[in-house]
Amino acid sequence: MPTEEELDSMEVRIAAASTGPWVPALETRGATGGASCIQIAPATAVEDDEIHLSRFINGEQVQVSPDLQLDADLDFIASARQDMPRLIAEVRRLRVLLKGDSDRRHAACVALRELGRSQDYRDRAAAGHGLAGFADMQEAHGPLLELVLDPGDTFVTRVTAEAVLRRKDRVGLTIVASALAVANPNHGDWIHTAIVDVFGIFAEDRDNAMQLCEEILRDTDDRVALGARQLHDILADIDPVLRPA
Repeated sequence: MPTEEELDSMEVRIAAASTGPWVPALETRGATGGASCIQIAPATAVEDDEIHLSRFINGEQVQVSPDLQLDADLDFIASARQDMPRLIAEVRRLRVLLKGDSDRRHAACVALRELGRSQDYRDRAAAGHGLAGFADMQEAHGPLLELVLDPGDTFVTRVTAEAVLRRKDRVGLTIVASALAVANPNHGDWIHTAIVDVFGIFAEDRDNAMQLCEEILRDTDDRVALGARQLHDILADIDPVLRPA
């Protein structure tokens, strides 16, 4: 049975991977005269983004499609991108049921996690805003990270990042730092905007956040430490409106 820490690690890897859906384009299903591959977000990609896989049998590379085993491997990898988040969510849901946990915070967190999987960006933004209040709970970390890096709408990124940052504590800053470390330029810009909005008013808030970032920099997770450095640099460039008299 995976631990909560292991489930969190899985969710971090999922969030860092290319956004889905991943679609297997297999020669054994519909020959196109090319090579089997995995198409990455084909409905939104500007250009063809593909993953190709090579198999070796007795030290010799399988060069020609179709190949049944190669296609089966590609099918498994592509499906895992969509299957893994659902499986992790189900494991956590069943754990709550099995424990008979009547804690309203846990029940609310589970409901918000489900809302965060909505196809409607407004639902996901509402889930991110609400989940920020549960960021101290381990089961909220993975979903919050995914919402900060929402592939469908940067409005979700902006709302979730700002809500998490308004906690003004180490856990909120750590989630944003983790996102910054792997964010693309577009997501990075909106996270940057949220940081300025939250810490651009009071110098004391900005200074406290910088101090927390310095502590996070010593984190054993290299990705968190990298994001904390970026976050610290952004905070250092902010000139707060209100300073102590």
